[in-house]
Amino acid sequence: MAHHGSTPPVSGLYPGPPLNPLWREWLRFIVVGGINTAFGYACYAGCIFAGMGYALASAVSMVAGVLFNYGTTRGLVFRSRAGSLWRFIGCYAVVYVFSVALLAQLDARGVNLYLAGLLVGLPAAVLSYVLLKTLVFRQPRDS
Repeated sequence: MAHHGSTPPVSGLYPGPPLNPLWREWLRFIVVGGINTAFGYACYAGCIFAGMGYALASAVSMVAGVLFNYGTTRGLVFRSRAGSLWRFIGCYAVVYVFSVALLAQLDARGVNLYLAGLLVGLPAAVLSYVLLKTLVFRQPRDS
């Protein structure tokens, strides 16, 4: 099909409006979350390799991850100067309990603990985003 207008057939790669801010933020969360997850999983796997049980390995990786993640999430994802480290830690405490509960379920079903650590990642990431967005880095509403 030939194009007969004065405008080139492809003026841009995406003809509609750019991604809305929420989608851009979610994409940043996914990318930064990938980096954070790789860091946290490396800590978890290292602890399992060192002979720790999954609950302690998850706790160690969570503590290391929280310290690393707070800066990357605050600055790169939500682009915020605000945000409470204590609320951030509280959110991760909830994510930790959630993660250990899922790990226990997977362990009880005989799932390899390395694989279980990977499988828990996605639901934990979704829970984390929702908690951080609503409780830690929420934007003030316009009056």
